[in-house]
Amino acid sequence: MKRNKVFGLAAAIAASTLLVSTLPASAASPDIRIGSIQPISGSGFAAYGVGLTSAAAFGVTLVQEAMTAAGVGGSCKMIAQEDSGADAPSIVTEAATKLIKSDKVNFIIGSLTSGASLAIGAITASASGVIVIASAASSPALTTFKDRDTLFRTYPSDLLQAVALVNAVSKAYGRTAWVTVGAINNSFGAGLAKAFKRAWIKNGGHIRGTVYWNAGAASYDSEAAALVKGKKRDAFVLIDYPDSFAKLAPALTRTKKWDPATTFMTEAFNSASAIKTVGAEFMNGIRGTSAKTNGTDPAAWKTAFTKAYPKNNPGTFVDGSGFDAAVLACLAGISAGSMTSRALAKGLRNVGGVNGGTAYSWNQLTAAVKDVAAGKPVTYNGVWGYTKFDKAGDPSGGAFEVWSINDGVISKDPTQDIKF
Repeated sequence: MKRNKVFGLAAAIAASTLLVSTLPASAASPDIRIGSIQPISGSGFAAYGVGLTSAAAFGVTLVQEAMTAAGVGGSCKMIAQEDSGADAPSIVTEAATKLIKSDKVNFIIGSLTSGASLAIGAITASASGVIVIASAASSPALTTFKDRDTLFRTYPSDLLQAVALVNAVSKAYGRTAWVTVGAINNSFGAGLAKAFKRAWIKNGGHIRGTVYWNAGAASYDSEAAALVKGKKRDAFVLIDYPDSFAKLAPALTRTKKWDPATTFMTEAFNSASAIKTVGAEFMNGIRGTSAKTNGTDPAAWKTAFTKAYPKNNPGTFVDGSGFDAAVLACLAGISAGSMTSRALAKGLRNVGGVNGGTAYSWNQLTAAVKDVAAGKPVTYNGVWGYTKFDKAGDPSGGAFEVWSINDGVISKDPTQDIKF
């Protein structure tokens, strides 16, 4: 071989080596494995769990299609979808252990309730290379939980929900009204009750009393009597789940001192399935607040989702949160460059807008994947909302709506929406 040809070949090899070495680590072909845990069965929870499970699967499918269209190697796959029953801690723990040890997932999407999400977080905190993204958990306890940066969520904290409740109650009864607070005794109920009381008193209001109850009790007569005890109050704020309230509501009615029209509740009752579980006769007149979709083109997404999963719809208002969690997981896996917990957490912030970058919506995923694979930060503008995860893994803001139930039908007033 002539000398100039040797030098030419050497130069070509050197250039090729330089090109490969300067490609970002994320340009490697990642194998991103997703699992989900949701209450697919269980009275009062199933509608939420089925919708969230399907929405997460839809998100994974769309990112995989985008990877193929963008010419990005590797894959993002939904490996397993676990049923938590009614988010029972023992079932959740078993499901999370299976997903991590047997299915070797990198991300777990779920679960519906805060207690279940904390149970999963306790496992991911001690595992290697696994992140959980809670899709509907709202308790402030998730913010302070010692999770070693492995517990994230797409749903806003109840610290914001408390302010939304204060806003709704004060509009109805004035800032100095007397309110009785009742809550199911778990991380969700106790956390939101504490946050509401603090915010209500700061706003100038008064608390008549506070009553807690446990899930699964045979009767709630004593709790109902405690709630209506004492001097007249202006309103009730009750924080519960459909299964337990289906027993508490009749007990409250029997006291003849409770009026549903003076009662405010939260997102657990913002669904037709919840009204059916409790009974419309006990729910008529109740008002409440719920986190709401604050993202990009949710109506078009709902049409696409319903077409893709016709048997698992209409779902519930929170489905988009599960979809966004899955999309963010896939994008973060592409961004991370490795499958360590630290790299995946960094990847989530890199694609959620913390580091800026071009904004992409759910129907622009091919372009988003191209940028992420090229090592660029992006801002994923989700169906549910905009994450921009903070140091605790919480989204930086959220939106809430006020709803009411009349004749068994939920109605909403967009003019009362509150955004953070």
